Amino acid sequence: MTFKYVPAALLALTVALSSCDKNDNTEAAPALRTKMDASTLTASSKYTESFKDASGQSTVDLTTSNQRLDMFSELNSYMALVAVAAPATPQTLDVIKLRGYYANTGNYFTGTGLNASGLTLRSSTAASFPATNAETVRTYMDTKLTQLATASQSVNNVATPGNAGRLGRYLVDGNGIEVNQVIAKSLIGALLLDQIDNVLLIDNALKANNSKVVDGKTYSELEHNWDLAYGFLTNNAIMTTDINLTPRERFLASYLNEKNPTASPKVYMAFLQGRVAIVNNDAAAVKTQADIIRTELEKTIALAAVSYLSNWKAASALDVKAHALGEGLGFVYSLRFCTKYGADAAFSDNILTGLTSGTNGAWSLTNAQADVAINAIKAKFSI
Repeated sequence: MTFKYVPAALLALTVALSSCDKNDNTEAAPALRTKMDASTLTASSKYTESFKDASGQSTVDLTTSNQRLDMFSELNSYMALVAVAAPATPQTLDVIKLRGYYANTGNYFTGTGLNASGLTLRSSTAASFPATNAETVRTYMDTKLTQLATASQSVNNVATPGNAGRLGRYLVDGNGIEVNQVIAKSLIGALLLDQIDNVLLIDNALKANNSKVVDGKTYSELEHNWDLAYGFLTNNAIMTTDINLTPRERFLASYLNEKNPTASPKVYMAFLQGRVAIVNNDAAAVKTQADIIRTELEKTIALAAVSYLSNWKAASALDVKAHALGEGLGFVYSLRFCTKYGADAAFSDNILTGLTSGTNGAWSLTNAQADVAINAIKAKFSI
């Protein structure tokens, strides 16, 4: 039986029941591209130059996800102005500007096209969640941005329990928490991981149309979904897979290299191999590569959370402890987006409550509390 004689309803049922059969997957949609040999791509292959149409034009467009990476970078750079070393004299932060970076209002971005892009970090946050749950996460970020601006008013004071100020080079709030680190690490999960794992590479997204190009574009809907996922990880033609090499990656890709280094080359190859599978209309292979990416990125979040909480325990200086804890709390918040491992908001919030429930917040946190959190994460993620 050929494709054109199969009724639409029967075809949909056939694809659903035989998604693991390579031949059936090939027949499930008309071929859009000439098949590729996956073995021709290696770790040195450029993602952005490896996929072209019959006329030789690239079918890869990373623009919108790369723009949100750039927005994140500008927000992060502004938040970092509270640190002593960048600049030498710390600055107070304007809550309107912080919110402007997050919601793309006020024309604060300096990167080309960002202000007029129509994109926002806020609307892209927790995008996989139902509307009410997503708004809860976005409101959490809004609240943390306000807390950061408030704490920054005390940037030239020394922090004490109940009073915001500096511990060494780091600004903390009255609970001894470095809020800018909580925001940055929470957004790694709520924005980047969620977009890659739960919006673009989730099973339903992998069923996007792959039999025709999007009007006015060179790519199919499925090809573009896959490329955008890559673009939320890096803007480099070849993702750097070693923390010691340049160009250094940002955010999630950087922590993949730092906290889960043996998996980093595997993730890059999975992006390449999955894109080849899309070209070849091999749905089973696409899902296999997506599962590799999702698994390793989620494991990276868990490894980072455990690493920073362990660093908090090991450190003796208050400023070092505060910095490690801020990063750890942000990654713990991000665990709610690790859906492949079955983590959710309840799991994440339970751990956060255990870490912040003391009468003086971080000032009274104990090693035993940290151990409970570390052990819970290790058990959930088998690390």
